[in-house]
Amino acid sequence: MSSRRYLYITAATLGLSLLFFPDRCRGTERQIDPSGSELVASVLKAYGGAGAVRKVMSVTAKGRITEFLNGEEGNYARYFERPGKLRIEVMPEQGGEIRILNKNHGWHVGNGGLVPVSPLVLQSMIYQYSYLDLPMGLADGSLQVKYGGKQSHNGRDGYLLLIELKNAPQLRLRIDAKTHLIVKVSSTFAMGMMGAGELSTEYSDFHAIDGVLFPYRLINFAGDTKLSEIVLSEITINRKIPAEFFAPK
Repeated sequence: MSSRRYLYITAATLGLSLLFFPDRCRGTERQIDPSGSELVASVLKAYGGAGAVRKVMSVTAKGRITEFLNGEEGNYARYFERPGKLRIEVMPEQGGEIRILNKNHGWHVGNGGLVPVSPLVLQSMIYQYSYLDLPMGLADGSLQVKYGGKQSHNGRDGYLLLIELKNAPQLRLRIDAKTHLIVKVSSTFAMGMMGAGELSTEYSDFHAIDGVLFPYRLINFAGDTKLSEIVLSEITINRKIPAEFFAPK
């Protein structure tokens, strides 16, 4: 499988809110704090409050994935543990993919079992972990953000937050001004002679798990091309995940 296609599929496989800023304040449009701190505070409030969000240390999610590139559909599972651990299983019942991230090391299924991933694929896995770490990384300050201005999405007013990641491209968060939730995350990856490409994920169908909101529907894109849709049926938080899930066995 080529690095480019693998990178796209990796993307297949966060909750923010805004304060209700008045359009006018004594006749002058109010400016959002350029550090993004007010926006982050309102994001955490929308997700269930900073206190509840900080308690989330692991997330297990299961459901179904449809890949539009090949028309296949099957089971999907995600095991996330802070800090820096992620396991994704895409259609394992059909001999599909398993990907593992443990801090700055990544593996995926290859000849003879799990093998180390290329630097480009590792970047995409770190990017994926980072957006799944939202909003928890905002609650504990491990993700530093800045305000990127107003930016609409699908015809709806919104705002942009920017996060600088270690060992991965900048993460861009689109926040819906009405629902106060993240509606899209994206990053732009340099792919050598193939140029640069954007990976993104859109979120919807939010439900509360122990008081914290999570999206149950995710649509993944490479540029404007829809790659896949994930519909989750089960999310549990703070369940103990076996250590071997994050080891290359």
